[in-house]
Amino acid sequence: MGTIGVRAFTAVLAFITWILNANYLDPEKIGTISLIIFSVAIIQLFTNFVAGAALIYLTPRTGIYRLFIPAYAWSMLVTVFIAFFLQLLGRIFPVMEIIPAGYFPQVLFLALVMSFTSANYMLLLGLERVQHYNLISLIQAAVLFLILLLMLFGVRLHDVMAYYWAIFLSYCLAMLLGLIMLYPSFKKVPLTGMKELVKEILRFGTYVQFANIFQMMNYRLSLKFVDYYAGRGAVGILSLGMQLAEGLWLISRSIATVQYSRLSNEMNYDYSVRLTLTFAKITWIVTGFAMLLLVAIPKFVFVSIFTARFGEIRLVIASLAVGIVALSVSMIFSGFFSSINRPYHNTISSAVGLVFTIGLGLLLIPRYGIIGAGISASVSYSFLTLYQFIIFSRMTKLSARDFLLTGAEIRLLFGEIRKIAARKT
Repeated sequence: MGTIGVRAFTAVLAFITWILNANYLDPEKIGTISLIIFSVAIIQLFTNFVAGAALIYLTPRTGIYRLFIPAYAWSMLVTVFIAFFLQLLGRIFPVMEIIPAGYFPQVLFLALVMSFTSANYMLLLGLERVQHYNLISLIQAAVLFLILLLMLFGVRLHDVMAYYWAIFLSYCLAMLLGLIMLYPSFKKVPLTGMKELVKEILRFGTYVQFANIFQMMNYRLSLKFVDYYAGRGAVGILSLGMQLAEGLWLISRSIATVQYSRLSNEMNYDYSVRLTLTFAKITWIVTGFAMLLLVAIPKFVFVSIFTARFGEIRLVIASLAVGIVALSVSMIFSGFFSSINRPYHNTISSAVGLVFTIGLGLLLIPRYGIIGAGISASVSYSFLTLYQFIIFSRMTKLSARDFLLTGAEIRLLFGEIRKIAARKT
């Protein structure tokens, strides 16, 4: 199964998981789960300065043995430090609490396991072992789903810990499988110059990681605002609505996979521009149409699937609709800027979005709750995409007519997808 197929399969499993959670856990418990995952994501933003995407670039140049040690050491030290810092911050300033009360050990251990797993993933991708990466991702998603079924129906644990044990144990297995698959490639070499190597990793990953930090805040900071102003149950409804709406990003991420694969090996600037423009237009149209279908689903359908406790999901999705479509196009622009060594435009665009996320979040969420959160997210996503669109247009000197979709561009997209599928990546 290729990368796109794995993503589609895991998306289906995730959707079924959301249905199970909604039916057997109340909104408050789902809200707590969302905040646990958010806390772990915050910690990983810092571990990924060393154990992130920079490993992919440096693996073929340095070897995994010299990268594995600093990646794991950094992940352990930074995870412990940031986790304790966030815990202390919440104790001193309750309004800034990130880790849900009573769940510090769970966040700490889950962050450690997920950070180690992420480092393994990056090293596998650096070795171009994409099939191994896909296999582990598939197994992790399937095991999470199976353990959740066991917890809900076997153990009959209808609590936050049902999902926690499912995700924790599935990532423990994924980490172990990653180590097993990496082991044959370990070749012991002298560990001299490690200080310089870590500096190089940090230098390479800084722009990318700051963009990721800003973007994560754009994605999930509203959860904390809603938790403070509207309560934990509202967080559960908002997070479920977000996950359903963001499921449409499977389209843009799959197209972006095709784009990145092509542009990473393409030295022709004009071709890169044309491909990016084509993919941006197709992404906008396809995601927009899919969003119209999602918003058109009647409320009673969501109620019948997720229970009446989540009846406001449709309103959440509607408030997010414009932003979800806009950000799908942003993913295509981000791939272009990275491919031409202009990643700082992605950082700036994410920072622009964060300004709106914070400003509008503090203005709208106290008044309108989860709907205000959705509106602030839509405005944030739209403005960060608008910034990228303006920069892209200025750099490429394209006219308004260039942004009309043609039949030739549709054929080009399917041709590129067939090339990627033929490589079985």
